[in-house]
Parts: sequence; C-alpha cells; structure tokens
Amino acid sequence: MLTGILVPMPEEIELIIHSMKVESVYESGKRKFYKGSFQGKACVVALSRIGKVASSVTAAVMIEKFGIDRLIVSGVAGGIAPHLKTGDIVVADECVQHDLDARPFFPQFEAPLLGKGFFACAHDLVETAMESSREFLKNDFTKFISEADIKTFSLQSPALYKGQLCCGDQFIGSSAQLAKIRTDLPKTLCVEMEGGAVGQVCYEYNIPYIAVRTISDGADDGAHIDFGKYIENVAKYYTLGVVSKIVEKLAS
Repeated sequence: MLTGILVPMPEEIELIIHSMKVESVYESGKRKFYKGSFQGKACVVALSRIGKVASSVTAAVMIEKFGIDRLIVSGVAGGIAPHLKTGDIVVADECVQHDLDARPFFPQFEAPLLGKGFFACAHDLVETAMESSREFLKNDFTKFISEADIKTFSLQSPALYKGQLCCGDQFIGSSAQLAKIRTDLPKTLCVEMEGGAVGQVCYEYNIPYIAVRTISDGADDGAHIDFGKYIENVAKYYTLGVVSKIVEKLAS
C-alpha cells in the first residue's frame, strides 16, 4: 500500500522529508515528489503549494504517476466554529469548497457536472487520524512545542474535534468573511485552501483520503497576527507528529 502525503507550505513539509528515507525524487509541473519510506511505510510526499488548483494538480499527479492507495492532507486552518481555539486539531469527516457557486445552473457548493459537492473522508482513515491526534496531544505535544510557544500562542489544553471542513481560494481574515461562511455552512468547523478541492480529486479517482488540520487562528480580523511564527514554531511540529502517527498505524 502506497500512501500519499500532501502539505501546502514549505515549513510543513521540511521535517517530514528530513524524517524520510528518500529513494527517488520525481519532478513534474514545478513540483518535487519524494518517494521512499516514512515510519517504515511506503510513501510519496509532496509540497502542493497553497490553493485549490495547486493542490488538485499535486493530488492528481500523485494518483496518476505513483498509483497511491490513499492520501493524507495536513496543515493549518482557521477556526470557524466559535468553540475552536488556536492549537486545536480538526479531523475532517467531509470537505466542501465554500467558494464554489455555479448557481443558477448548479446548486451552491456542487461541483458542476459531478452532482456532488460534499466529499466524505474515508471512515477508517478518520478513525486512525482521530486516534493519532489524540495520542499526539496526550503524549507528545509538550515534547514538540516549547513552553515559551505554548504561552505565546495560548496553547494550554488543546482539544481534538471531528467534523466538516471547508476550503476556498481566499485567506479568511475578516469578520465579514467569517460570518458569511458560518451562514452558508453552519456545520463547518474550520476553513483552509486545499481540502475540498483535493477531496473532489480523490472522489473522482476513487482514492480514500483524510484531511487533518491544526487551528492557527480564528479566521477573523486577528488572523494575520504572528501567522508566520506559528507555522515555524508550532504548526510544522503538529504536522510531523500527527502524520507520523497516522502513517505508523496504517496497513503496509
């Protein structure tokens, strides 16, 4: 079984690449795909870059070129649900594109000519990701994140949630944008820029997938504060810790 791992930002991929036994590097479409073993399992890892088009192309190449059997998407997200706070983890059970709106020709959120807009994550991968995230928060969180950063970003007692994730080609950083998504998609927990698009690709290719996100901000007027520092000091360690545990638990 070959697992694909896709992350959108350079900081999020560097520790995974460093932890891999890389056997080959394949270049396509201005992307590098690292094939080898990670946690003793066959994997292909790639930096998708940010956004729906970039991530969809990366996922499609992984599927077409390497024949991956499942795909893990990981990275950061902005919290939409009021109870989410910085440092929490969200495991998606379905993903949707909040900015996909071809009305009146197709229903809001529906991918044109596909008849579907909400793309379910694979149940077994969801359960594995939940278990892995729970273990990370309980056993490894303080090993990866310094006390100074826990204090800086108010990461005391981070929590784990499961639910709907939405994506779009916008950085959600205003109260008006946040309110619109909450109105349009009241079940959505968090927002990012890749999961729903990759979900569509995986649906069309019949590839099981999972999206796991760390909350970096509240997707409101304060979303821009210390974002870069959070990625560098916190988020990339979440990605390494959680994805490592997921891959470790997967069948070979």
